[in-house]
Amino acid sequence: MIRLTKAGEYGLRAVRYLVENGDEARISIGDISTNKNIPEPFLRKLFKPLVQQGIINSTRGVSGGVRLARQPEEITVLEVVEALEGPLALNECLLDDAACEFLAECGMHDVWEEAQAAMAKVLRSKNLTDLTK
Repeated sequence: MIRLTKAGEYGLRAVRYLVENGDEARISIGDISTNKNIPEPFLRKLFKPLVQQGIINSTRGVSGGVRLARQPEEITVLEVVEALEGPLALNECLLDDAACEFLAECGMHDVWEEAQAAMAKVLRSKNLTDLTK
């Protein structure tokens, strides 16, 4: 079964909360954790790659917290998913041709490639504002 891990699911839930409640204000990680039922230590871990990829900004301290680094309509669902899960790949051979010894004779490779492209297109076409509709 191909599916998002808890990292992807929780991460999308958290950034959606930022879209709905953030505006320009910073929101505490504790607030997001409580309101979205995400364990706080796990949420802190998830925010690291989102900061590294320029999706959110994080500030420490009493008045610290997190907020989106860009406007929500500028951030795609694909960006968030790949920041948390790594490159989108329905099969190993789509990440590395050397991963499959049957690539030359495989009838499935083109099918996987087409399916992956279709999924990426959908996730790239949706931005964080779309998640609030």
